[in-house]
This record gives sequence, structure tokens and C-alpha cells, in this order.
Amino acid sequence: VLLELLPGNEATIEKTAERLGMSKRTLQRRLESEGGNFRTLVNICRENLARHYLSHTHLSGYEIAFLLGFEDPNSFYRAFMAWTGQTPETVRGSMRLNGKNSSG
Repeated sequence: VLLELLPGNEATIEKTAERLGMSKRTLQRRLESEGGNFRTLVNICRENLARHYLSHTHLSGYEIAFLLGFEDPNSFYRAFMAWTGQTPETVRGSMRLNGKNSSG
């Protein structure tokens, strides 16, 4: 569900709960029972997708930012730095050097 909502910057707990056929509060309770929250779930999803896009595609930072639901590439860059301590370009380069890139 988040994969569908991220590009339109619609990955809100309300829209996610609606798509899953439950109330916002039910989704919150389920996430809390697993020791998490919605914001953390979205950020984990974004980080994993960013790593995938950087290692398996030739998408630009702008395109990746859009697909992950960021307002602009600078917001994506700052978030990626916070998640990894590295720039997207550094991670892309190291993944390619390690042979983890496939064409696409």
C-alpha cells in the first residue's frame, strides 16, 4: 500500500488505513503492538526503496525523490544522509563497485 501512496505524497496514516480497510486508530494500535509507529514504517520503506533504486536503476535523485514522496530532491538528500550517514551518490557508487548493480 505504501508503495502505491508514496509517489503521490499520499502516504498518510489515514489513507493507508483506508486502503487496508481499517480505521486510523486500529492501524495505530497494530503498529504499536509491533513496537513501531507509522512515521517509522514510512521512513523504513523509503530508505529500503532508496537503496534499491540507487543500486538497481539509473534514476536521478529527482526521480527517486518523487517516487519516495519527497517534496524536492533536497529533502530526499537530507533524509538519506540522516538514515545512512552517506550521500546517495556515495552509496550508489559503492554498490556499483561491489557489483550489486543490475542494469535497468
